[in-house]
Amino acid sequence: EFNLNITVEDGFAPNNEETFINFRYEVDRDLLKQLTDRSSFGRLTIFDHQQHLRARILDSLDRNGPLFDMFFVFSDESIHVAANQYLFPVMLLGEDATDFTTIESRVVEDLWTQFRFQEGFAPRSVRHPDTFDFVAFNQARQDWQDENVLIALNAFEQGKSIVKHGEEEEAEEPPTSSDTKLVKA
Repeated sequence: EFNLNITVEDGFAPNNEETFINFRYEVDRDLLKQLTDRSSFGRLTIFDHQQHLRARILDSLDRNGPLFDMFFVFSDESIHVAANQYLFPVMLLGEDATDFTTIESRVVEDLWTQFRFQEGFAPRSVRHPDTFDFVAFNQARQDWQDENVLIALNAFEQGKSIVKHGEEEEAEEPPTSSDTKLVKA
């Protein structure tokens, strides 16, 4: 089993809960900017989130990089949390009744910095009761979640190899996201 072998000296001092809580609940504005910088015309897509997920996993494993995360753990649970987290804003907060692929980047930024939904928020199913297709929505969500699991697993395997060998290997082209196809109900 892969282990990053973080020594106690590299972690937080014992009984220092405040530092740990701040570390886990403060939004890293640089990471958020990396995500929002992927937007085109002020909009983020599922594909943008998937590419950010992949990059974030690789960055977390790079001991020499500025985004190295000494607390990075990659369990079955964390894979599925990431798979949902990286599609959550687009799927939940999107405004269109039939296109589940895109969202305004400012909405994502507000969600992560203010920890709340935008003013007047209502789910798509409430805003568009006559045209919203639950089956199409749930299928798109499941497909992207499954894709995100594969993206996360592949990135983790690549990251382990980089850490193990101490050098970057030729990166494979990331899988094409299904959100490059317009998902319409």
